[in-house]
Amino acid sequence: MDRKKVNEMGKAEMKVPGGKLLRACSKIQEGNITSVLLTGDFFLHPEESIEEMERRLRGIPAHRDSVQNVVQQFFDTVSPRLIGATPDSFVEIIMRSLSTTT
Repeated sequence: MDRKKVNEMGKAEMKVPGGKLLRACSKIQEGNITSVLLTGDFFLHPEESIEEMERRLRGIPAHRDSVQNVVQQFFDTVSPRLIGATPDSFVEIIMRSLSTTT
């Protein structure tokens, strides 16, 4: 089996200013994001909106500009209440997890 085609999970953790922990798990296949799971000490309300952001990230190219655009559009259109993190910190943790996929 070609290892480059294996859809292995990338994982990352980071603390944001203020000490909150963010975690991301991600998968890439053929250069596109197939899965992202975001967890941590942040608060996002409504709670189910995190799942909406994860859905929006699926299928996009695994590049910073694409992730940045989707995350920003999510916050601009959904307008969730976010405590303990920023949209940019979500972009950073997603990119870190993507960089650890094989």
